[in-house]
Amino acid sequence: MHKYSLRFAAAGLSLISASAFAQTSSSSGFGLSVNQTVTAPQVANVNVTVAPVAPSSASFPGTSPGMNSVASVNQTFALTSGPVGTTERLQTGLLTSNSTATATGASATATVNNLSVGIGPTTLATPFLASIFGLTATTIQSTSTASMSGLAGSTIIEGLTITGSGLGGFTFSAAGNITPAANTQLSPAFLLALGVSIILNEQIVSGNSITTNAIHITFNDFLLADGGLKDGDIIVSSTTAAFTAGQTGAVPEPATWAMMLIGFGAMGVSMRRRRQRENSQQVA
Repeated sequence: MHKYSLRFAAAGLSLISASAFAQTSSSSGFGLSVNQTVTAPQVANVNVTVAPVAPSSASFPGTSPGMNSVASVNQTFALTSGPVGTTERLQTGLLTSNSTATATGASATATVNNLSVGIGPTTLATPFLASIFGLTATTIQSTSTASMSGLAGSTIIEGLTITGSGLGGFTFSAAGNITPAANTQLSPAFLLALGVSIILNEQIVSGNSITTNAIHITFNDFLLADGGLKDGDIIVSSTTAAFTAGQTGAVPEPATWAMMLIGFGAMGVSMRRRRQRENSQQVA
């Protein structure tokens, strides 16, 4: 009896050890976000903000998967309003994001179709006002994953074109698919001096999480018409994934407590009977 009671108790303790190992994961994504400020002489500042479009998220334990889509974006912003004002226009086709999180890891994917970003004189009669700055792409997609194996991010861009008089003669064109290396900087030194930074497949690692931005455009005192200066960011196709595995002070389940109590109870009965036998032998 003593042998079996020990087995019951040991089994209960092993279940406690197993239940003390916990894993958590989370992911999120969105198609497009804009946060910019334009300052111009003798006029109020202009703020241009587009909240994250088609956001999704998932977590474990919690809710998974998360999915979102938006049919299109069509926004026009008056940046300066002088005799030769400047306008910015953003247009896209379908934007989607998908996020998943499980006990073994998390992943997120965000896709933007038919993107056009254009900045130019308000009177310019071109579709995307791209004489000062223009960026177009057929498809833009980023993916982030996190698991016991580690963190990873990737980007695929199809049909990317960048041009404009405000870029000092810089142009970029890729008709097919490109898979840029992590943190590919398209901006040469002179373009940075003009106040424009363009990063493809931007990857930001922080602890147990990774964020991948397929395209990150940053303006830093970028000169517009009427002397206006543009500051801020445009982020296209952003994903984040995180995973944590570690020990926790988990409370044993009721079945575990029951097994332990049976084992310890049996041990008590066995020890009491053993003492009774020893006392009987001493009296005899």
